[in-house]
Amino acid sequence: MPTKSGKYWVTWANANAKNSKKIDDLEENFKSNVNSFIKALKAAGATVSVSATKRNKKRAYLFHWSWKISQGKSKPSDATKLPGVDIEWDHGDSSKSKAGALEMVKGFGLAVPPKSVNPPSLTSNHISGKAIDMTIKWTGKIKINKKDGTTVEVEYMSNVNKNTSLHSIGESYGVKKLKTDAPHWSYNGR
Repeated sequence: MPTKSGKYWVTWANANAKNSKKIDDLEENFKSNVNSFIKALKAAGATVSVSATKRNKKRAYLFHWSWKISQGKSKPSDATKLPGVDIEWDHGDSSKSKAGALEMVKGFGLAVPPKSVNPPSLTSNHISGKAIDMTIKWTGKIKINKKDGTTVEVEYMSNVNKNTSLHSIGESYGVKKLKTDAPHWSYNGR
């Protein structure tokens, strides 16, 4: 019998559909690029906090539909089924369905508008190990080396999505910023 959406599914996913935060779990080429980028960031004085690397497909499914339903972008009846995830998105009342999905969004710590305007992907680069969610911080201005050795002075911006100087440095290492999702970087910018 299906279990209604809500915080139960966060606990279930944490036990049965874990995400990784380990850079070592990334795809080999992307892992090498990420390590080089992070090394340059840290050498310049930035701190880097990794929140996700490789994602389980079942977890991606729960992320996607909980976000879309909680944000009113989809009806519970729009959610597809995924074998091995016996969830009931429709609580029989739209406000209860949205509330159950929002419990999941909060429990998973998903970025919502204005930080992220797009739902987590069902085909995320995280699933193939070609994406990383990380928070990069520093104070004032720092000088970061691009892959070719040129140095770029970059001012800290609380909205990383607008920090195009940082984006270009990451891109030089093959780590591209998704400009609509604050922590997300990948091999192709999606």
